[in-house]
Amino acid sequence: MRYRTLGRTGLQVSEISLGGLFLGHESHEAGVAVVRRALELGINFFDTAPSYLFPTSSQAVLGEALEGVTIPHYISSKIGPHPLSPDAAYDYDSIMRQVAFNLTELRRDYIDVLHIHDPDRYGDRQNPGNYHAVFGKGMALETLQKLREQKVIGFIGLGSLWLDYQAHCIATGAFDVVLTFNRYGLIWRDAQFQTFPFCRRHHVGVMQGTPMHQGVLAAPRPEWVTDPPAWMTAAEHDRYRRLLDIQARGGLSLPELALRFILQHPTISAVIPGAANVAQLEANVAAVEAGPLPEELSADIEALGMLHEDPRRYI
Repeated sequence: MRYRTLGRTGLQVSEISLGGLFLGHESHEAGVAVVRRALELGINFFDTAPSYLFPTSSQAVLGEALEGVTIPHYISSKIGPHPLSPDAAYDYDSIMRQVAFNLTELRRDYIDVLHIHDPDRYGDRQNPGNYHAVFGKGMALETLQKLREQKVIGFIGLGSLWLDYQAHCIATGAFDVVLTFNRYGLIWRDAQFQTFPFCRRHHVGVMQGTPMHQGVLAAPRPEWVTDPPAWMTAAEHDRYRRLLDIQARGGLSLPELALRFILQHPTISAVIPGAANVAQLEANVAAVEAGPLPEELSADIEALGMLHEDPRRYI
């Protein structure tokens, strides 16, 4: 396992870490087995959220699997969308209740990285998110800063979708880590021109989520070449057709192609694919252990260019 520095946090995290969205998807016990196998493989960074409930709590799975573990490891979790409230809440009282809930589920009294989760989810290109939720008096950022002073959390993160929103937040210098998803990989790569330069300037660690674009790249779908789904734009259809050609020539699976390509970018500290079972986890780790892609294959992917389409259709 190789490790990278998570920005200015100084944490040395496994370059392939474990996203918690699908922990417990098959069963609570299967999720615990995934986490414990991840530790054996050298993974030391685990991302979760209280809203990951498919069908059981990802946080609770991690809490059981990591209780009493003495191997150094780190957890990132989130506030915002939360089972304690029907709507995402970012005020002081709501966050304090959420953090207490998260700590109970995780069976610990400290969270290494706590992300402000999806404050921009309901924005659009003209109004890209709720800035008051983060920067308002008594709201998320101020609350997390207090929690950091109290040593309840180690570092402050931002998990969001819109890149202009991310750029504004990163430029304040208030964030230690950014979790970007659906914005860098085999489909979209606009994060490398917007978010990543701001992260380098402010020494912010980058966690890259949804490397398989939430299942779209889990396996080739040749039928989409001749009969694309309704959500696929003409530009995406052309890109997908060309991507399957590259994948076939390279002889790699789409997940391996995605993981190895993403980790070639030096700004990325960790890619965090999910895994519902041990077999999926081991396949992801094996893919990353193969190292960077051959130069010609990487150049073919780069030649696809980048898309600016709205990625929320996958959410």
